[in-house]
Amino acid sequence: MSEGLGVAVVGTGRAGMVHARNFAGGVAGGRLVALADPSEETLAAAAAETGCMRTYADPNEAIAADDVDAVVIASPTFAHAELSVAALAAGKHVLCEKPLASTLDGAAAIARAVDESDASFLMGFMRRFDPTWSSVAERVAAGEIGEPLLVRSTGRGPGLPAEWALDPGRSGGLIAEVNSHDIDTIRWFSGEEFETVYALGRANKRSDLAERYPGFVDLVLATFELSGGVLGVLDGACPADYGYDARVEIYGSEGVAFAGDPRRGSALLIRRGEAVAEPVSGWRNLFAAAYRAEDGHLVAVARDEAEPRTTIDDGVHALEAVFAVNRSLAEGAPVTLARAAAT
Repeated sequence: MSEGLGVAVVGTGRAGMVHARNFAGGVAGGRLVALADPSEETLAAAAAETGCMRTYADPNEAIAADDVDAVVIASPTFAHAELSVAALAAGKHVLCEKPLASTLDGAAAIARAVDESDASFLMGFMRRFDPTWSSVAERVAAGEIGEPLLVRSTGRGPGLPAEWALDPGRSGGLIAEVNSHDIDTIRWFSGEEFETVYALGRANKRSDLAERYPGFVDLVLATFELSGGVLGVLDGACPADYGYDARVEIYGSEGVAFAGDPRRGSALLIRRGEAVAEPVSGWRNLFAAAYRAEDGHLVAVARDEAEPRTTIDDGVHALEAVFAVNRSLAEGAPVTLARAAAT
């Protein structure tokens, strides 16, 4: 690693390209050495933009390359388990985008591979690397608002993800693909584990998708009971036409804390009784600095300069909650989370 951590990015879609751009020139100590994607067109565009001309249609070939020290897995969720296991078995450090896997069995396979590998594994929860969100989390943990009593997380996306992600039977649905971050946020700020959940959901905007993919919802409300008595509330929606909206409120015994704002730069204009603000257009804009910090953290962990701030446990617990929400939606009743061993 004398020339910097050699990084391969597997998956050159929206999330993959955030990491690829970062490692192509914005992460100290890291360098983009390979790109992998089965789509010839997408891969060619990614190579042209980043200047990385080493490309692979087969991600396993990129993982096996001698100068690849770490792999960013940003492929479709159903490929996460196979690719993470392969990378860890090859001794490559892994940063895996959320959600961890498309099944709990897949998550368990990754957890076993983490245990058996000398390489490090980071879960891609970029909110934990945002300076504002992490600062609020530190102040809450320090007791500045007393004991947390309620954590409410809002996650709304302006556009639908890829077609495969709309099917809860294949991906965990929008709860997994959009609201995994909110689930992790509730666990992060509360410092507690999920025990039960009751969820309601509707396909209010896209009833046509519910007809094609049973269990599809574009609006969800979930209430969690956590292990130490904290209540958690998740409200999610996608597509939300007004923009990207990620917020958290932590109500404590002695105060309240907030992070996130749907207004770009929090600017607000009031004129003639009308409030006008420029909305955040997408997660890539709002969390650009967080993604750079996350990628920099991968370099630091690989060099043994830092301990992982996001772990396999974080990914497994979030995925358990995803499937508990989906079960509650299907059964119309509260669900107790089945614990899946993370190690």
